Amino acid sequence: MESARDLDSLVACHRAFWMCGPTDRPLIQVTCSDYVLPELLASTLPDGELSPEDIDPNAMLTEYDRVAAARTLIGDDTIGIAEPLLGIPWLEAICGCRVMVAKGKSIWPEQPHSSSDIREIMFSKTNAWFRKLLQVLQVLVEYVGGRYAISISHMRGPSDVLIALLGSDRFLMSLIDDPAHIDHLARQAAEVWLKVVQAQTRIVPPFRGGYGIRQFGLWAPERVVWLQDDTSCMMSLNHYRQFFLKPMHSMSVFPYGVLHLHIPSLHLAETLVSVPNVRAVNLYFDSPGATLADTYPLLRRLQSRQVPLILAKTVEEGFSWDEYCEIAANLSSRGLAVHLRAASVEEGCAVMDLVRRKTPELVRQW
Repeated sequence: MESARDLDSLVACHRAFWMCGPTDRPLIQVTCSDYVLPELLASTLPDGELSPEDIDPNAMLTEYDRVAAARTLIGDDTIGIAEPLLGIPWLEAICGCRVMVAKGKSIWPEQPHSSSDIREIMFSKTNAWFRKLLQVLQVLVEYVGGRYAISISHMRGPSDVLIALLGSDRFLMSLIDDPAHIDHLARQAAEVWLKVVQAQTRIVPPFRGGYGIRQFGLWAPERVVWLQDDTSCMMSLNHYRQFFLKPMHSMSVFPYGVLHLHIPSLHLAETLVSVPNVRAVNLYFDSPGATLADTYPLLRRLQSRQVPLILAKTVEEGFSWDEYCEIAANLSSRGLAVHLRAASVEEGCAVMDLVRRKTPELVRQW
């Protein structure tokens, strides 16, 4: 497990990442079969609508050990982190969405049957999905016993909750036809998000004096949370500012926030990094219409503002070696983390060997 690695050196590298301090190369995470994939979780669940009672918090525990062991074997720059049941749309479920499972392969939130009547998003400590999340988290903390880090669960943002509750057509039309209602629901969704996160912070223990962020293996010296609003890619900057910027401000109350964006949401990046406590940007290059070269001007501007960057293809896929060479040559290594792909742990070891030997030839001097 994590004790087999020099965690003091890793933690020092992560501190330097957050500070955009001097470094020989970017932080590297190798992505392979070392994820607790949503498909793996879905295969343990019944098809159809899922209820909290269907979830056994013990069913996936050994998978977290596999994740941490793979980290140690690959020897990349990340730490082992257990995230409670990646794939369950916890926040959407707590806010009232149905949770659906299809053919043991996917899990997603779906509109409640009464979506046309939604006027309020209410939070209750007795909410069955909320109680199940805390149960899963508590079981995970007790099982891991400090052997590696525990993360707060993945929770999407207010616009994601609203589009799940209302459906895409009604949500997008309401931006124009019923803006007061969207504004009201967005603020309520942010309030629920904050209460659910705060409840989890009372359970998640520190690790090496800091905390891990999701399954990405990144350590931060203080409380760290994931800030995500994927539906932002479907609206203009003006609409986002009107409805969702204030909720994002209200959510960003922890010392370290990682802002997650997909390429189609890049038009929001410079506005969102001005939100207090947003310390880094995670960017998914999952749009075929945009190349790495298209993003370099913006990414360089963010780096000039001392904003650390975490670059990946998707949650499951990293960049190829050729793409990494391009990134290393065009961006500063200071405050830069890059996800690289590998088909296996063995290939991951080879990728890291290549990184260590070849990166000095690639890194641009800044």
